[in-house]
Amino acid sequence: MSFVVDCSVGARWLLPDEATPYTEAVFDLLATRDVVVPGLFISEFGNVFLKLARQRKLSADQAAGAVQRFAQLGLEVDRQTPDPVRLFSLAMQYGLSAYDATYLELALRRGVPLACWDGGLRAGAEKAGLYLAV
Repeated sequence: MSFVVDCSVGARWLLPDEATPYTEAVFDLLATRDVVVPGLFISEFGNVFLKLARQRKLSADQAAGAVQRFAQLGLEVDRQTPDPVRLFSLAMQYGLSAYDATYLELALRRGVPLACWDGGLRAGAEKAGLYLAV
C-alpha cells in the first residue's frame, strides 16, 4: 500500500537536525511501501533548500546534495493537476491553504493515508480519516 507525504515530512528526511520520531518512522516505511507526492511537492521541496542555502544555514553544495538525495528516493510524482473547484472546496471544508489541500486531494483521490507534520494539514487528514499514524 502506498501513502502520500507532504513537504514538512519529506524535507525533514534530509535535515537531520529537524528530524522527529514521526518523520523517522515514516522514512522507515520507504523500505516496504511506495510514496506518492503531488507535483507541487517538487517546488516546495526545492524552495526549502534554496531558502536554507540563501540564509546560509546550509552551503549551496549541502542544499544541492539534499536535492540530489531526494531525487534518488524514487518517490512517485503524481502528474494529475487537481480540479481547482475541488481544491477550493477541500480547502474551505478542512480549513487548509490551497497548497495543503493539494496533498489532501491526492490522498483522497488515491484512497491512501497522508503523512504530514504541519498541524493544519494533520487536522484535515485526521478529519478525513486519512492521517498516517505510525
